[in-house]
Amino acid sequence: MVKKLLIAEDNKFTAMQYKKFFEANGYDVDIFNNGLICFQKFENELRYRRIVLKDNTPPYDYVMLDQDMPKMTGSEVSEKIHKQCPRQRIIFLSAYGQSIMRSNESTKDSYLQIMQKPFSLEFLLNKITPKSFSSIKRSSQENNLLTATQSPETIR
Repeated sequence: MVKKLLIAEDNKFTAMQYKKFFEANGYDVDIFNNGLICFQKFENELRYRRIVLKDNTPPYDYVMLDQDMPKMTGSEVSEKIHKQCPRQRIIFLSAYGQSIMRSNESTKDSYLQIMQKPFSLEFLLNKITPKSFSSIKRSSQENNLLTATQSPETIR
């Protein structure tokens, strides 16, 4: 079964890297350069899944969001997605980990993770394997959000 990703990234070069890398690794990728269009795509996929397929599972294996985007921030997109589909797994791909944690203080479940930039694409791929997402230990200092950073020595 092909895994599906929804990615919001306004940097064209980074977006192209994500798309090529994940497609080469067997993923179906929907990628958008602003938060509003990303959220609209999510809503459409969720509606299709619920009405046509009669399926209440999340429409994507992962939604990956940059924080600073046009039209709607990653935190705003995350909040709207979480209201409509609380089980949707969301990963922030951002250099603004602390502000994201503050913006998502009410999130106490295992469906939100923050990947602090910079990181290699291989590191990200390893984090989205089914066992990796929920196996990271939580810290009360991090307000119960899952966070991951890659050490600078391992980035290529």
